[in-house]
Amino acid sequence: MTTDRPAGITAIIALCVIVSIIALAFAVLVATGRTPLSAGAFVLGGGLEQLGPVAFLIYAALLLILAFALWKRWRWARQATIALAVAGIALAAPAISSAVMDSRLFAIAREGLQIIVRVLIVFYLSQEPVKDWFAQPMRKDE
Repeated sequence: MTTDRPAGITAIIALCVIVSIIALAFAVLVATGRTPLSAGAFVLGGGLEQLGPVAFLIYAALLLILAFALWKRWRWARQATIALAVAGIALAAPAISSAVMDSRLFAIAREGLQIIVRVLIVFYLSQEPVKDWFAQPMRKDE
């Protein structure tokens, strides 16, 4: 088993950082009154955007912590990322169901893509080589 960071882990880290930047942007936009809460619904899902800009800030912080923990190969980071992805799948289910009932094609594509990406993350992080990579001790230069 190689000690080099798998490309999939790097991709997940990049995705976490990108989504956290988007969540942070929505937090600022909502806090300043430049956009309605519902505009950021696709980021949080499940109606959590109704909690206001603090919900976006918490989500952004959570994703940045996970990205850092995955980068550092902390063992708990893999399980936490899987748990967050599964929660995201559960929160996206009502949104895609509503979109299908209303025949909103863009919403179906958006929510469907989120579900697919999250399922891929869960699948990837559940693979034995990835589990083994997280189980290895870190090198001093990492």
